[in-house]
Amino acid sequence: MAALAGVHGKSVIVTGGGGGLGSSLAAELCRLGARVVVCGRTQATLDQAVDAIDAELGPDQAYAVTCDVRDPQSVRDLFDRAEELLGGVDGLVNNASGLFPVKAEDLSANGFDAVVKIVLNGTWHCTSEAGRRWLAAGRKGAVVNVLTPYAWMGAPGIVHNASAKGGVLAMTRTLGAEWAGRGVRVNAVAPGWMPVGGTEFLAGDPAVRDRLIEAIPAGRLLQPEETARAVAYLLSDDADYVVGETLTIDGGHHLSKGLFEFLHEVPAR
Repeated sequence: MAALAGVHGKSVIVTGGGGGLGSSLAAELCRLGARVVVCGRTQATLDQAVDAIDAELGPDQAYAVTCDVRDPQSVRDLFDRAEELLGGVDGLVNNASGLFPVKAEDLSANGFDAVVKIVLNGTWHCTSEAGRRWLAAGRKGAVVNVLTPYAWMGAPGIVHNASAKGGVLAMTRTLGAEWAGRGVRVNAVAPGWMPVGGTEFLAGDPAVRDRLIEAIPAGRLLQPEETARAVAYLLSDDADYVVGETLTIDGGHHLSKGLFEFLHEVPAR
């Protein structure tokens, strides 16, 4: 039986890679044999993520490049630099996000716009830049967008993020259909609750953590490495026939009763 192709030898950009889920994704992809450029707005946090990978796996597998995904020129500069460092780019993981719980009636216009510009606009800027380059070069490529089950189910207290992620879900399906015949695949993962990233403050509260686990059929929180391995599959040639899909990895939480019913109880931050 042939071995799975995996991501060994592939070159990947991970946005929002300076901490939380992003740095975990980058580290696990490197463990699986990929070379990675992590990007974000803060050089210090990016350097920390790369230093941790270097300490574990040795140099020349991960690189840090600052980028503001809200700015198309910054995104173009990111891809130019990534191609220099990696000798080409095979995959893109759109992980950059923004999340803070707030009642809809208390959400300001600036707060809504800030999240949409990072999540929806930023994903488009990066995906369109990658797609244009791959299509112009006749090169295969794969995009994986990091979503969440409330992108299609909704939840109280996060209308800004849910709206933006819902837009990314539509983008995933639309570009998946438009580009698949030309060698560029677009898919997504929708991870459940993890003790990292934007939901760490929830999972870190013992009372909330207990309620979360009680509502998850699998009976535990998701680990970031599990998300990374799902991302790796969608980036790999083994997923060559997977187009415009969202792989939900939440332990069955989206199938259970009372999905995110308590989010409105979380104080605004």
